[in-house]
Amino acid sequence: MRVLYASVIVALAAASASCSKSPEKVTTEARQAAASWAATLSAGAEWWGSGKVSTPYFRSIVTQARTSLQKEEKSARNSAGEAAAAPIRAVASHAETIAGAVGRGDRAAAIVAAHAAASEVPADKTPAVAKPQ
Repeated sequence: MRVLYASVIVALAAASASCSKSPEKVTTEARQAAASWAATLSAGAEWWGSGKVSTPYFRSIVTQARTSLQKEEKSARNSAGEAAAAPIRAVASHAETIAGAVGRGDRAAAIVAAHAAASEVPADKTPAVAKPQ
């Protein structure tokens, strides 16, 4: 029984060690998560501002964003340090502002904060593609 238990422990330790990511990969993934939530918040704020989605629906988007960003920030910081968590923290700060705007019913302020979140992590530039001659 002890041999089986020890084998399981060794297998779990080996599996967890092989699953660790490099700091560069963690940083890239954190930036992508921040950009994704920023874009979601920006689009959602625009839709809420124009009346295309209800206040409860947009509030749920903001709540999900805040929860996810909090988890992502902690994970990035623990795995790769403060610099990796910085884009997530910046977007999370704007998500807090958006939540306050939703609470007040201030659609314009939500849109401004959401656009500010999106500007924190602009999309990576796609290199120009040469046209065949």
